[in-house]
Amino acid sequence: MKRYIVAVALGSCIISSTAPALSHPAAAVAPADRYFGRLQMSILGVRNSLRDLSQQLDARPDDAVHVYDKAVFVEDALHDWAKKFPNDPWIPKFAHQLEELYAKIDTDDARSHRAATSAWLIQTFPSSSYAQIGSR
Repeated sequence: MKRYIVAVALGSCIISSTAPALSHPAAAVAPADRYFGRLQMSILGVRNSLRDLSQQLDARPDDAVHVYDKAVFVEDALHDWAKKFPNDPWIPKFAHQLEELYAKIDTDDARSHRAATSAWLIQTFPSSSYAQIGSR
């Protein structure tokens, strides 16, 4: 019985000393099953859309207006993701890819969005390597 009481007391000490760390997990990275923006895009949806839109623009430059319209929705999802998970290390990479996508589109709206995305990347994620690329 004495061993049982000691074991329970020791177990309580261990649990209480680790409980604060377990009760507030570091949710820096967004889970794959979360959805963002007006179109409720997943992280994979953002990634795939950026890749697909860039490839579509490379293959068919005449689709620039349609690509731009879709890129705006990706941008919306990316900003929503950043609001909910501001320390997610994937966001700067995708913001940079979005900036590069806008750079391929030869319209005033795309240039404006590219400048805004670059400024947001540099201001919000100044220590990321992607912000350093954009600040050159």
